[in-house]
Amino acid sequence: MAGGGGGIVAGVGANVLVDLDCHAKLSDFGCSKRSNDTMSHTMRGSIPWMAPEVIKNTGYGRKADIWSFGCVVIEMATAKSPWGSFDNPMAAMCKIAMSDATPPIPEGVSPACQDFIGLCTRRDPADRPDATTLLAHEVLRNVCTEDD
Repeated sequence: MAGGGGGIVAGVGANVLVDLDCHAKLSDFGCSKRSNDTMSHTMRGSIPWMAPEVIKNTGYGRKADIWSFGCVVIEMATAKSPWGSFDNPMAAMCKIAMSDATPPIPEGVSPACQDFIGLCTRRDPADRPDATTLLAHEVLRNVCTEDD
């Protein structure tokens, strides 16, 4: 997930800390890297949160972070990995990279949240919204302010 526009791409989407005022912060930048490039070609992070293009190593940018954020929202809603459990890492990589599947959207969340997750986890990175667009989405619009 992108680290505040400072050119840092964190490869682990599950390290989101929330304080008592509901401000989310990214943590554990041990798997992150500084990136001024438009596209990266390294694979770092936890497989169930990785975007298909990261696993395929076809080059990725900030839209991979949008996918990971969608997976974090799924995890927050279900307290489970976005894809459920896999027998081994290779099975997870094959499912994410080689199928047309997207992580299951939880049924117990609002329709707006289902839409938000669906936007974040579109298979084609070009079809995913950018962070600015997501901040205007109904799910985040009243949560985030310019001061955050």
